Amino acid sequence: MHRERFHFPCDHYFLSHSVGAQPKTYDAALAAGYADPWRKDGLGVWDGWFESLDRFRAGLAPLIGAGAEDISLQPNVSAGLAKILFSLPERARRTKIVLTEDDFPTVGFVLAQARRAGYELVFLPGGERLADPDAWAPAFQDDVQLVLATQVFSNSSVLSPCAEIARRARERGVFSVLDIAQSAGAVPVRLDDWAPDFAIGTSLKYLCGGAGAAYLWAQKDAADRAAPMDVGWFSHADPFEFDIHHFEYAEGAARYTGGTPSVAPFAGAVAGHEILNAAGVDEIYAHNQSLLTRLFSALPDGAVFSMTAEGARGSSALIRVRNYDAAASALAEAGIAHDTRKGAVRVSVHLYNDESDIDALTAALEPHL
Repeated sequence: MHRERFHFPCDHYFLSHSVGAQPKTYDAALAAGYADPWRKDGLGVWDGWFESLDRFRAGLAPLIGAGAEDISLQPNVSAGLAKILFSLPERARRTKIVLTEDDFPTVGFVLAQARRAGYELVFLPGGERLADPDAWAPAFQDDVQLVLATQVFSNSSVLSPCAEIARRARERGVFSVLDIAQSAGAVPVRLDDWAPDFAIGTSLKYLCGGAGAAYLWAQKDAADRAAPMDVGWFSHADPFEFDIHHFEYAEGAARYTGGTPSVAPFAGAVAGHEILNAAGVDEIYAHNQSLLTRLFSALPDGAVFSMTAEGARGSSALIRVRNYDAAASALAEAGIAHDTRKGAVRVSVHLYNDESDIDALTAALEPHL
């Protein structure tokens, strides 16, 4: 029973889209990977810390369908995206960057800075249309430098056709970035197979790893064509050369690392990897979709205004209520953790939820629908 492996602040936890539940092994992983080497190993602390970072990459790799060597550690999604944005080579007449109205705001905030370099932002309309590859057609024009595709949109739960977006972008010479923050750990991600140029994500949500353990994935060929501006000694081909007058980019994703990584968040986050890898992402996805089907079948028509179609949705839902404040009070009284968007109740399911959670949620919501 996966539920027994996590801490919960309430009886029914539906907040994985915001903060994944904490594994009960988190404290031990943090101590083993960060505090113990610091306390016990003297100068050898660095070897212990580097091993912790390697364990994070190795644990994350199968969850996103990638090789560990193609993962660069980042403090958050915004930092990773900014590094990608300002690393791309200038290309004549490629002056547009394509994103959508439904992307998480931090994505828009970062990409808007490209206007400083003369780029124009093109926003695709949001909604369920984004599940259709043809809705992304403006991203594959000859004047586009970069397209950002969110695999699962945080509010609509629409599952975008990432493999096809990456393929079409590649064929047209457009750089592609996948935002997998709302999918990794709950929805299958196959970066090596899909072959986008880059991907960004975080451990905060369905990876159950807490804040500060974000990551950037880069296909080696794309990374080697890029020259990040935000660098540090860990971006150097030989970090221990210690020659202030000589810098040479590391190969592949490592050039995006920058300065000394913050070890503690990554040391703790491996606790989530161990549970999720043992469970299997495909099995987690099937489990989550089964719970959503149970939820949607128990609600009246029109109560859900996020994506409901099987095969085209992530692991969250927005549920209409007559009065959000009244519904929120009822949910709190029933011990149900959730949040809100657009005046609706927002919930998500994960491997530690079960049918009893769904039944408790629908019972608490029924008088408010």
